[in-house]
Amino acid sequence: MNKCPNKEVFESLSSTFDRLEESAWFIRLMEENYHSADMFRWSLSSFLRALKEVMQLLTMELQKDRVASSFVNEKKAELSSDPLIKYLYKQRDIIVHKSMLKPASTGSVGFTRGRGMKLGVELPINPLSNSEEAVKKYIYIAAKDEDFLGILYTEEDESGEYTCVERQWRLSEFPDTELTELAATAWEKVAQALFDVAGTMGAQLIKPTFELDDPNNVRFEIYAPNWVKEQLDYFKKQIAENET
Repeated sequence: MNKCPNKEVFESLSSTFDRLEESAWFIRLMEENYHSADMFRWSLSSFLRALKEVMQLLTMELQKDRVASSFVNEKKAELSSDPLIKYLYKQRDIIVHKSMLKPASTGSVGFTRGRGMKLGVELPINPLSNSEEAVKKYIYIAAKDEDFLGILYTEEDESGEYTCVERQWRLSEFPDTELTELAATAWEKVAQALFDVAGTMGAQLIKPTFELDDPNNVRFEIYAPNWVKEQLDYFKKQIAENET
């Protein structure tokens, strides 16, 4: 009976493949917690740790195979010379040995009809604050003066228009690319290095790709009209009490 090379390779590198899947899972958590600052940052930190450990585990699992170990070292050198991987590995070391990571955070408050922002205003969002804080800032301004953009929807209607926040996370070294996109690209690079090594051991694997969720589902947080009304009424009451 012929043995399955993919199964044999997977079993011999099971810890490495498991860590690769773990790192992918943390990207999913970044997407799911995009508007919750702490959980997003913690997921990012976990991703960075897991990503670097992929090649470390691969080294350990193949340490008795001199030929394979030599090829692993070549792949590690290639990854270390890649600007993105090199930077992310460095951020991982900072997280582990020095301090927490605070990526750049930008955002806009406006309204949407389900896809994209139709009208909005840019507001800075502290990387340690949830996206909800940005819309609360605008609601406070509206309560104190007026909703000058007309983006606060306090009642359900047939238009399907809702107040929303569009947020984007980025890293200072790569300001032109959104952070989960960077993470997915980095994952593919490390996965390809692992697959290349597995290929020399007889495995037949397709090119690794990471499919991110639709940005409209990730980067936008939509607020129910009744919640917007509650916040608006609350701030109006607080302002009135402070003026008396």
